[in-house]
Amino acid sequence: MNLLSGRFLKLITKIVLFILVCPLSIFSYTDESHYSTTFETIRHFRVFTPLDYDASDGTKRYPVIYYFHGCGGSYERSGRYKYSDYGLTPPVAAGRTYDAAYEFSNNADFENTATSHGVIIISVDGKIAELPPEGCGVYFPSQVKNWQGNYYNFSMYIRELMEVVDSRYHTKPGAPYRSVTGLSMGGHMAIWIAATNPHLFSSASQFCYSPNFYDVGKPSYQTTIDLKELWRNLRGVPFRHSTTDRDYLRYYTEELFSIYSGAGFENEYYLADYCHHAAARIDLQFDFHVNHFQKIRDRVPCFSHVNLYPEFEIWDYYVNSSKEGDGWIYLNNVTKNGMGIYTRKRLPWGHSLSEFGITIKTPGIYQPEGLYQISRYSYRDGYFTRQEATADTMGRLTITSTGGMGEEIGILGDQLQPPVFILIDTINENVYLKSNIETNLSFEVINLSTNPQTVYFKVSTENSDLLTIISQPKPVTIPAQSKIRIDSFISIRGYNPDSRKNTGYIKIGSSIGGELLDREHIIQVQIRDKRLPIESSSVKIFDGRSEEITLFKYQWNGWDQPISSGVIQEGSGNGNGRPETGETFSIWILSRNPNDTSEVKTWHPVIPINTGDNPDIQVKEILHHSFSTGRDLLSAQILLKRNSTGDNPIRIPFKTEFLQVQPLTDDCHRDAADNFTFFYGEIILHPDGTFSVESSE
Repeated sequence: MNLLSGRFLKLITKIVLFILVCPLSIFSYTDESHYSTTFETIRHFRVFTPLDYDASDGTKRYPVIYYFHGCGGSYERSGRYKYSDYGLTPPVAAGRTYDAAYEFSNNADFENTATSHGVIIISVDGKIAELPPEGCGVYFPSQVKNWQGNYYNFSMYIRELMEVVDSRYHTKPGAPYRSVTGLSMGGHMAIWIAATNPHLFSSASQFCYSPNFYDVGKPSYQTTIDLKELWRNLRGVPFRHSTTDRDYLRYYTEELFSIYSGAGFENEYYLADYCHHAAARIDLQFDFHVNHFQKIRDRVPCFSHVNLYPEFEIWDYYVNSSKEGDGWIYLNNVTKNGMGIYTRKRLPWGHSLSEFGITIKTPGIYQPEGLYQISRYSYRDGYFTRQEATADTMGRLTITSTGGMGEEIGILGDQLQPPVFILIDTINENVYLKSNIETNLSFEVINLSTNPQTVYFKVSTENSDLLTIISQPKPVTIPAQSKIRIDSFISIRGYNPDSRKNTGYIKIGSSIGGELLDREHIIQVQIRDKRLPIESSSVKIFDGRSEEITLFKYQWNGWDQPISSGVIQEGSGNGNGRPETGETFSIWILSRNPNDTSEVKTWHPVIPINTGDNPDIQVKEILHHSFSTGRDLLSAQILLKRNSTGDNPIRIPFKTEFLQVQPLTDDCHRDAADNFTFFYGEIILHPDGTFSVESSE
């Protein structure tokens, strides 16, 4: 017994010594759970820690990367498939005991990356148990007709999960040491979470994001999200896009990268050599995040933010409202000396929501109990008004608004910059330029201060491959409490060097009395780079009528038969197919698709462009048509303000989108990719009710 006891003691000693040297090398990930007050149920998450992580030693702390899985996945796996399903060999989790979970992506990758990058990785659970099993079953329950359960506000839940993780693990707390990423639908969710919480992360990224337009929120305010419009929210958040060269969704990532480039934040893109839709080269993506953990992040002096929820918080600004129905509350160019407060049904197109109460409590950035003036300009009636306001004991101001078209609000007080603001176009914020043609742009500017201000504007762009600023604005003096229009504010020229990149941004800064103002106005510019072939083009008008027409429609497993029919019923009028004053109508185009010679008989909805310069029409609403699994087509509902005449016909510049199936080679997943192209043209409404289509140039 003594001999056996001695041997047993020696064995135990060796095991203890091994654990002391490599405390967790024999263990794998940890699965955790907690009760979520946001979701009102138990939620799970998986934690990947480095090999040297020691739960008993709180002196060493780690940054955290939050990861969101894809369709059919859960916190236990990125998707529903194993590596072997693609004929691939799973990676080895170095230093870990084998676990069956490593047969699924991306568990072994996360084990290795947690150690190599010195981070904690949290795999978040997007699975919603009540969703029907035949679908993806994640993130967006509003896709289920007549859904009665929780609507899963993940943008709020992430804050709750962060608190849980920080309380249980040795994390480096705070935004400088957090990042968020995800695959496919999880990539979509990562973008949404970063856009609704940009102040909570040091960086964000996505792998092969899912491009669908998803409805988010309860029915009383449910809104369709278009991630391409969320560039407004991401100032100060470095972003990385990653996809694979044989991903059937790769063109969506390319498009999103193009649209985010130059929008006021760092923006990177990587194309991985990999055979299917996957989170490939995680090590490179996480290099990006780790690099930003090392950088000191300053508070953004000027930000914009759109949010669909009636209540939200952003950069310590707390917003409460009585918002009902779909659409956005839009805070534009928020600085210490003021902000724009608007509502929008869709972005970037009008129209506004109805008026309702909005209350904003600012951060404590003002003099405690200090006296200030709130100066306002109303987009609805063009009036200027002022009122006094007193900061509370913490230096916070309370600002109220009535929503609707919105207003620009200036804050006047000691040591605050003069509020001189460029007005937005309330119909369509974007600018569309004909390629390689010098164009003069005009803007309206307001001075909300109580003194005349001489302003020096400076226009710049990060998109020098697309845009050239030919002339800068001249200094201008704006009287107190007034609005002026500056014709030929700048002269600009656009190019289209890359068929997949036609979007850039101009940034308008200003200075007064030698002081650079915090406010920076950012405007999206699109180059009208592809002309719609006008030969054999036809037009249909839907003004309250319906018709069955040929459409480009497919599911992701039905690429071989993309063309079928569908019934379109839109507009509100007498239904004779000829728009008249006061009627609302949509326009559909049939034209040859230069990118797909087989696609010659399908109809495509159009969107008017530069509508702010067109007094003849107004875009009332944008409808989404989910004909294809990966891409919604957008149809504008257009109000006609006057009838066409012989000497002054109505001209409607427009863009339209053609879908395309593109074969893939050497692919181990799906043999076709979802592709698309925008074309531009102009429709002319003649007095006799007929139509013609012209090229965009």
